[in-house]
Amino acid sequence: MIIYKTVGSFIQFPGILILFFLTFTIYFFVKKRLMWRFFLFLTLFFYLISSPFFVYFLSKYFYVNSTKIYDKEGIIVVLGGGIVQYKGNTEIGLHTLKRILKGYEIYKLTGYPILVTGGVISKGIPESNIMKEVLIQLGVPENKIVVENKARTTKENALFSKEILENYPVIYLVTSYLHMKRSLLIFNKIIDKDIYPVVCDYPLDFRNSFLDYLPRGDALYAFSLMTHELIGIIKGG
Repeated sequence: MIIYKTVGSFIQFPGILILFFLTFTIYFFVKKRLMWRFFLFLTLFFYLISSPFFVYFLSKYFYVNSTKIYDKEGIIVVLGGGIVQYKGNTEIGLHTLKRILKGYEIYKLTGYPILVTGGVISKGIPESNIMKEVLIQLGVPENKIVVENKARTTKENALFSKEILENYPVIYLVTSYLHMKRSLLIFNKIIDKDIYPVVCDYPLDFRNSFLDYLPRGDALYAFSLMTHELIGIIKGG
């Protein structure tokens, strides 16, 4: 099993790219050409950013303690995380779906209203409209759902929701693990309310087994999300 999984990870992307760089590293080293150092750097770099153990270590920077108690009456704010449009078909994105399910979970426990926020990034329909449809299908009454459908960024999520949120003393902010730190930074700047973070959608599956030391596509994807969030944090939101 170990040999099977190891070979499998290096004959598909991103493992095959790492193997490609390693091959050139060995070739130039044997030929005694200094280019081997460059390809060794590429080998190690792509191995690290696509390895769950390393990405898991980096993800700790984004950790925010998630609220587990919802005893203060308020509103549940679910941030959009994208929708999928393909050949005229539209469905909710995976990140958004997990956020919606967490918001629904809180709703079932508390009965608090839910604000869904997210507009159109390039073209199509607002993601918050899809989010609302999913909540209704789950059984949430339409009068319990508030829609903000113009925001295209996390900052706009906060700006365009501010007036709505003035009517509620407490905000339960629902978004993904990697997105929460930046979201809190922005919402706390713009909205003067008690904001309780509720984390969902963890970045990757990490069990500290031998599989977590092999390159995987989901780890590389999680790393790309981290770079996006880190740039946003450095910019101040």
